[in-house]
Amino acid sequence: MRSIAAGQTDIGRERNHNEDRFILLPEFNVFVVADGMGGHQSGEVASRMAASTIASFFRAPNEKPEAVSERLRAAVCDANARIYARADDSRAHRGMGTTVVAAAYGTTEKMLHVAHAGDSRGYHIRGTNIKQLTRDHSLLSDALLERPELTESDLAYLPRNVITRALGIAPTVEVDVVSVEAEVGDIFLLCSDGLHGLVEDDLIMSIVRETDVLTEACARLVEAANKNGGKDNITAVLIRIEEEDEPWSRRSPGAKASTSLPPESSQDGSAAKDAFAPRSSSKPPPSTNGAG
Repeated sequence: MRSIAAGQTDIGRERNHNEDRFILLPEFNVFVVADGMGGHQSGEVASRMAASTIASFFRAPNEKPEAVSERLRAAVCDANARIYARADDSRAHRGMGTTVVAAAYGTTEKMLHVAHAGDSRGYHIRGTNIKQLTRDHSLLSDALLERPELTESDLAYLPRNVITRALGIAPTVEVDVVSVEAEVGDIFLLCSDGLHGLVEDDLIMSIVRETDVLTEACARLVEAANKNGGKDNITAVLIRIEEEDEPWSRRSPGAKASTSLPPESSQDGSAAKDAFAPRSSSKPPPSTNGAG
């Protein structure tokens, strides 16, 4: 089996720049969404550093055999260290950070691993079921984890957009990793809160299942978020597990069109080694409570 992917980002309707980044690294079956935060566009720096550092980590020679899940965790931790060091050295970047959700598909074990910190999410869609794989690292989610009996009225006083974990806020970060045994036809969604905060899970599942072409499905997800207000920047990456064993690559001229972005295309179709995309965030600098 193999994984293919597509991604799209959008500035939304209320932001003046984009601090999101996504990257498709098909040669290593690695895919990333990062949602930056921080004033004076430094969030854009943090999200870009997260995406590029994870990509560089997987491109570097791996001197010792290592489980895909642990390599993914190590890549995210490396990104955290680099972002924190930049913020510590530069007054202009002080306090910057980024959420991240990253996926790596292990072709030998046929497992999809998802690592994350913050409130960017990973979903698993199989058949007509959608399951959230990640837990938001936020004040609201943490409160419910500690006291699941709390009601909506009990939680009304809590701000909804304050996160408790992110890259770049502390020298180290606790990274959650979840692994799923992948099957042919499975689809995984990585997205920023600009999508999941405005589009219900059932609609996400319906759009993905009704749209065979991954690039079109990403576009429809972004359109749905904008239709519901587009209050934040919006980023979606879709990963599909296919039966073919041949690595995902650019098809030769005249071949049937691919259902995803080819490896060397960016979200707007321009030539690029990786599919990076910028975006703006309205999040305040995150709380360090809960950071590792």
